[in-house]
Amino acid sequence: MGGSVRDVLKVPVLLAGAILALGYGMTRLVNQPAFPGLNSLAVRAPAFPKPGLHVSGTVWIDSPPLTWADLKGKVVLVDFWEYTCINCIRTFAFNKLWYERYHRYGFEIVGVHAPEFDIAFNVDNVRTAVKRFGLPYPIVVDDWFTIWKSIQVPQDAGWPARFLVDAKGIIRYRRTGEGADREFELAIRNLLQQAHPGLTFPASYTLPSADSPFAPGCGVPTDEMYMGPTYPGRDDLANPGAQKPGETKDYKLLSSVADGRAIVGGRWQTDPNGMIYEGKSQEPGPKAAQLEMRYHARELYAVINVSHGKPSQIYIQQDGEWLTQKNKGVDVKFDSQGRSYLTIAEPRMYYLIANSSFGSHQVSLFPTEPGLTINSFTFGNNCQTDFPHL
Repeated sequence: MGGSVRDVLKVPVLLAGAILALGYGMTRLVNQPAFPGLNSLAVRAPAFPKPGLHVSGTVWIDSPPLTWADLKGKVVLVDFWEYTCINCIRTFAFNKLWYERYHRYGFEIVGVHAPEFDIAFNVDNVRTAVKRFGLPYPIVVDDWFTIWKSIQVPQDAGWPARFLVDAKGIIRYRRTGEGADREFELAIRNLLQQAHPGLTFPASYTLPSADSPFAPGCGVPTDEMYMGPTYPGRDDLANPGAQKPGETKDYKLLSSVADGRAIVGGRWQTDPNGMIYEGKSQEPGPKAAQLEMRYHARELYAVINVSHGKPSQIYIQQDGEWLTQKNKGVDVKFDSQGRSYLTIAEPRMYYLIANSSFGSHQVSLFPTEPGLTINSFTFGNNCQTDFPHL
């Protein structure tokens, strides 16, 4: 789900028993002692459904369909993710590190892709994302949320949601939202050592920092912004008048826009998943159709696609100026006039801005061709910049 819900999820996972807070602070581990944060919840991991898009809404990627019999004796991380979700993207580096370290000891990851926007229901889009992010473990597409519901992640929860299953098939630990990577790695090690008494790990396997990416000093960014009525009450477009899905009309820019809100000027169509530009081909400029938004954060990301059009460019300014090499996101390029833009070809999350410090800014986006859809905006604080921007 969006905004702060994704950032600091406190979702009530309906499992018997409670998960205790974790408190170990070791930097190196050779033989990990008993870990009090691991409680047997007396809940067996539910069976994976019979595969098939028209059977259960599930398709396995880069793996044959798995069962818990196939995974018997393994410690398994079941990771619910979504390929446009920045909170999920920021967890991939540790997922891959843990897979590299502990797969040889009987650790497995099953990534369960549960979609949010319409573009994420397309299996080919998920395949492309798996390749781009370099995820080396089995992935199953869960378009009907069949696995999500069977493991009792609430339907209105957010991404990521991660469960650890022990070698006997019992759910032993869960974490909703990003962060707590140190505690999660400790939990993985303890379950492996429970499955293999006497197992030790190399001293070179240092643990992640215990620092929270949500500490007050990191800065509290703007909540996720939705450009369409994706969720009831979460439409962040500030233009007057109720948005009606399927309605196309000409909008006028307002004189100002508040933090966490956006305004559009020009001809746009309201879609449940975002705003679709329906004007003419154009060049960027003060009188051009555009979307303006205001935010406070260190980094800015956006989910954008051209599913209703063709690959095209979208130009971007911050605080009335073109971006520079010092503040551009990795997806931003410059034309022969030094104007900053992104080429939108794949339907995905794009890296727009990487400021040198946390601050408040206004951004203008100028589509150049009709059919471009802007779905949402997400943000990063001062402690959320050190991850592969893939």
